[in-house]
Amino acid sequence: MRWASCLLVVVGMMIGVAAAHGATITVAEPAAGITVSGVVPVKATITLKPGEDVTSPVVQTMDGERAPLFSDGAGTYVGMVDTRKLPNGHQTLLVFVTPRVRDAWREKYDDASWGPDRMASQAEVALLVRNPYRFCWGDIHAHTSYSDGGMYPADAYRHARDQAKLEFFSVTDHDWITTMDEYADIIAQADSFDEPGRFVALWGVERTNGDTGHMCYYMTRANEMPNGLTDFYRAVGEKGILAHFNHPWKNGAEASWRNDFQDFRYSPEGDRSMAMVELRDPGEEECYIAMLNNGWHVGAAGDEDKHDATWGDGPTWTVALARELTREGILEALWARRTYSAADRNLRLELTLDGEDMGAQLSRPAGKYEFSISISDPDEADKIERVDMFLDGRIASSLEPQKATAEWTGALEFPAGRHYCFVRVTQTGKKITWSSPIWVSAYEYVPLPMKKK
Repeated sequence: MRWASCLLVVVGMMIGVAAAHGATITVAEPAAGITVSGVVPVKATITLKPGEDVTSPVVQTMDGERAPLFSDGAGTYVGMVDTRKLPNGHQTLLVFVTPRVRDAWREKYDDASWGPDRMASQAEVALLVRNPYRFCWGDIHAHTSYSDGGMYPADAYRHARDQAKLEFFSVTDHDWITTMDEYADIIAQADSFDEPGRFVALWGVERTNGDTGHMCYYMTRANEMPNGLTDFYRAVGEKGILAHFNHPWKNGAEASWRNDFQDFRYSPEGDRSMAMVELRDPGEEECYIAMLNNGWHVGAAGDEDKHDATWGDGPTWTVALARELTREGILEALWARRTYSAADRNLRLELTLDGEDMGAQLSRPAGKYEFSISISDPDEADKIERVDMFLDGRIASSLEPQKATAEWTGALEFPAGRHYCFVRVTQTGKKITWSSPIWVSAYEYVPLPMKKK
């Protein structure tokens, strides 16, 4: 579950508990409740008691980023926080102050009066961070002659980069065919083609099991995993390996092999690592909803499973909303489920709920929360015919813009319980794009009964 991050403004030498006996703090900037982006100034007024002083003031985030706070000599401290290094969404700015005693003996303070429960004070301000993402187009399920595809990994990475114009790509040859030497070459080619800011080259493996289904896993030096589904989930979870479900479908009795992962049975261990599922047609949408109804936290992927020399050419793609075009940036977006499956090469889609991005896992009091959908396509002919907002597997509301852009805000009701919502966009030519979900654990406050006197 994603928890709201905190910004920490720390003044002094140590952080203790929040006490009312120390300095008085007033945060002048930023104002509570505003939306911020980029580099944000922080200004706090700190009123000290006689005999108190502060040293080495800094602005610190929970991610460990620090910047100096400077005093104007009159009790005001100013610093800068780079919110681009923080997740978008609700944040809390905490101002901590820990004074020290200039001359405790002269001021006749005893040691007990300066224990840690008395030295620290704090103030807090709630904010909403919204920084723009980079829309990165990719495909992370593809094959070469090292398994059952054509040509070589170098050809695949080169085509994806130079012809398909993708921002990220992965070769994922089958585990039961690819040799260790071939897998080593896939890794070497990925490393040679990886170019931060231009093209992110990942590598992976497709686990192939005819009894349960196919799954890709990424960025590991081992190209073999346990074959049993439960053991596979346990292995990728323990190793912290990113993985996703491939081409799911509900099999009939006549099927010679299965791809429903034991009827989409939920696994808490697998849920940690199985970040996405391929979602490219109405049949896979049915599987998507079945998985979400079973409790899986999987985002939408549009990977094509190419076996010929058209890697990344479509007709569907995985789009990652990344902070930067690097391996770290792409992998962070995939882990966060901040993705959508697109059937249009330049359709941009953003979904937020209560200010949080697609892929977020929220805990909120039961009630109504506002969603915001932004869709744009630079091609005027690619009209958005319909936008469907799904809640718990059913269409809750729809919009028919009949133009190439759409901005839509509304509200969804979340009674107590576990829920999810996602967006489906239908364009001219029956091109369909699906967002990753936003999950909500809604709870009701139940007061304790009053004791009779």
